Amino acid sequence: MKNSLHRIYLSLILFVILCSCNNDDDNTNNQILSGIYTESIPFSGNHQINFINNNSLILKTRNGTDQEFNYESNNNTIILDSTEDASQSWELEINLISNSKFEITNIFYVSIPENPNPVRFVTFEK
Repeated sequence: MKNSLHRIYLSLILFVILCSCNNDDDNTNNQILSGIYTESIPFSGNHQINFINNNSLILKTRNGTDQEFNYESNNNTIILDSTEDASQSWELEINLISNSKFEITNIFYVSIPENPNPVRFVTFEK
C-alpha cells in the first residue's frame, strides 16, 4: 500500500513538472512581438521593424526612412495602417517562427512577372 501511494505521489509530481515546462522560444500561439527585428532573408540588414507596443511599430527602410504604423495581428494575419497616410494600409500574412523570428509577406521588393522565383516572404530576426 505504501509503495503504491508513493508511486501515485511520484507520478503526480512528474505530471506537474512536465505541465509547467515549456520552451518559450517555440511557443508561438500567444506570442507578442516586441523589440527590434532585422531582415535576415532575402537581404540581411536592409530593413528593421521595431514593435514599440501592442499596436504600433516603426519600419526603418533601407534608405533610412522611418514609417510608423498601427497594427493589429490575428492568427497568421497582420494589418498595417500608416499613421501618416490613411490610404496606406496592408493586410499581410505573417508566420511566427519563434519569439525571435518571423516571416511576413513581401511588400519591400518589387517582383517582375518574368521572375520565376519572386520573393514571397521576408524573414526578420532579433
